[in-house]
Amino acid sequence: MSELTQTNRKKSRRRNGDGNTYRHKNGWRTVISHKGQTVTAMGRSEQESRRLAKEKIKALPIYDGSLVPAAAKLTTGEYLTNWITKKHKTSIAATTYRRYASLINIHIIPAMGTIKLQAVTKNHVNALMLQMREKGQSARSQQQARAVLSAAFESAMEDDLVASNPVAKSRTITLDSPQIHPLSLMEVQTLLTKTTGVQMQARVRMATLYAMRQGEALGLQWKDVDFTKKTVFIWQQIQKIEGAYEFVKLKSEDSIRTLEIDDETLAALKAHKVQQNMDRLAMGDKWEDHDLVFTTSTGKPIDCKTDYRHWHRALATADLPIKRLHDARHTAATLLFDQGLDIEVIRRFMGHSSVLLTSKTYVHHSARQLKGAADLINNMIKGA
Repeated sequence: MSELTQTNRKKSRRRNGDGNTYRHKNGWRTVISHKGQTVTAMGRSEQESRRLAKEKIKALPIYDGSLVPAAAKLTTGEYLTNWITKKHKTSIAATTYRRYASLINIHIIPAMGTIKLQAVTKNHVNALMLQMREKGQSARSQQQARAVLSAAFESAMEDDLVASNPVAKSRTITLDSPQIHPLSLMEVQTLLTKTTGVQMQARVRMATLYAMRQGEALGLQWKDVDFTKKTVFIWQQIQKIEGAYEFVKLKSEDSIRTLEIDDETLAALKAHKVQQNMDRLAMGDKWEDHDLVFTTSTGKPIDCKTDYRHWHRALATADLPIKRLHDARHTAATLLFDQGLDIEVIRRFMGHSSVLLTSKTYVHHSARQLKGAADLINNMIKGA
């Protein structure tokens, strides 16, 4: 073998950061290992091969040496599927899981599932949001998709799979706050007067006067109603999980509360309980006893959609405009604030974690804060 041929097959002298460069077929190949990852590049000359390899190194995602080396091959789709079905599923409500899983499978994975997890940048996230908007998805859906993706990357950071959360650097999604129009005191009085049926009377009262969330009301059990102390203990809700109804705890300690009940509402609950006992005796073995306050004709839990229909029917009977059931919760808070109840007491009554949420979201329709402003303006002008 000639001296020239032997020289061509030798690897070139390795310089710091260059890796190994050697002859390969009709050109030169450079191999560089960088923080657990290996890149290769082909060039017509040694210089070109090294330059291309270094460009690949610069294009690699930046992460520190504490990251799990095997994570470099993990795709975003692989990670998200494992994270949502195994790790995150146990820490969120069933309804939240279904929503998050839907966003991941329908929008996020098709858009960026093949991208390496460590290679995802804010530009990928921004592109996802743009794609969702172009497909007609609401700002709320975009915001939820961004939120679940951010939560996934935060979890990946905790597990040393990525060094940073690219979602945090992406553009935020701004929501237009919907106009909420709670029922007035006169409308509530009309609704209570026109609502027929002892169960529906009690249900409407718990919604419009005591701000019970739908899941809380439909999951309320008689054991948590104390007729002697005139209280209702709210600590759980009912949810339909994979086709079956289950009692689940409320998502925060602040949501757990004991409410004092007024005499008329207490009387409505008593009348409903008497009627329910009669229905149970009439149904015999067909009755399913779950100790629920609000039930179907056979004792089963009421489906949330059925509950919505009953609410709209009650509004229509009272000749009132159709409103969301959740607007009844806004109604209760606003009416209490109008009556002069302290905002901190209303916060506890609503089961909120902060006064800011109570004030900003639930009582901003009250006229109490502006009452008397016209008189002050009149006196100010006349005094001038």
